[in-house]
Amino acid sequence: MSSPSSSAKGDFIGMGVLVVGLIAADLLLGSHFYRGLALQIMIFSIASVGLTLLVGFTGQISIGQNAFVAIGAYMLANAVQALHLHPVIGVILGTLLSALLGFLIARPILRLQGHYLGLATLAIGAAAQIIASQWREVTGGLDPGIVDLPALTIGSTNVLFWFVGLCLVIVVGLALCVVHSPVGRALQTIRTSETLAAGNGIPVAATKAAVFAFSAGTAGLAGGLYALFMRSFNAGSFGVMMSIELLMMVMVGSLSTIWGGLFGAALVILLPQALEHFENAKLFIYGTIMTLVVMFMPSGLASSAFHLIQRLFGRKEEVSR
Repeated sequence: MSSPSSSAKGDFIGMGVLVVGLIAADLLLGSHFYRGLALQIMIFSIASVGLTLLVGFTGQISIGQNAFVAIGAYMLANAVQALHLHPVIGVILGTLLSALLGFLIARPILRLQGHYLGLATLAIGAAAQIIASQWREVTGGLDPGIVDLPALTIGSTNVLFWFVGLCLVIVVGLALCVVHSPVGRALQTIRTSETLAAGNGIPVAATKAAVFAFSAGTAGLAGGLYALFMRSFNAGSFGVMMSIELLMMVMVGSLSTIWGGLFGAALVILLPQALEHFENAKLFIYGTIMTLVVMFMPSGLASSAFHLIQRLFGRKEEVSR
């Protein structure tokens, strides 16, 4: 097992690779289709990183993240169209509002455990979709919804790709700082045993609420960015299935590393595109691949890939000796 210092060093290198990868993607992806896929991966990576911190490091499940994504999206839309604010301010407001509501919701529902907590968050997600469908004055409902949001530009240049990339780097950096801080060790203690954590002086309820708020905030941030990307959407975009897909990104990516959220988002978004020519068997193939990943890579895709690379380099060093 790697020491905390080596793990932190590896994450620092990973941040450099992420930045270089984003620059390369911007330079090499000329097609609108592929840039659109890259933007979707980055946007949902932001939400899944926050959820990884909640599920993987704290052991708290949430199937209601679609509610916070919706809050971020509709806050952005109303800030731009009704209040005539700059889109970046709308994104910030949506992120803060989602985090605040997440913190307020967390204090009562995080007293629940296991599937009871899952059902409670599922109810929140379902309620959010119903509210978005019916509160037409704010959301536009299912028809027409929100339409004709402005593009994020500087002058005549669309800068959404760079803005989303910057948000992703900030969120990943913040999450890694939490993981490698005493707070990160407290989270893992809470996941192991809340009784043990309380005995060690860790404020369990406040810590869990703070992480839930961070997870909600990243979902709200993703929602605002998703609204800027889509520019037109309705309440049907924020169903409970979105929460299930986000949870799948975390489960398939990794529960033990923040980078798993990025791996999981890429797989969940790209795999259906790769199976486009197998329309009749698409759902079966997709489900089979996901099941195989969960069965044979229980630590997640990111962790399994990392351990494979370690083994390969370890063997090369042994041969060289």
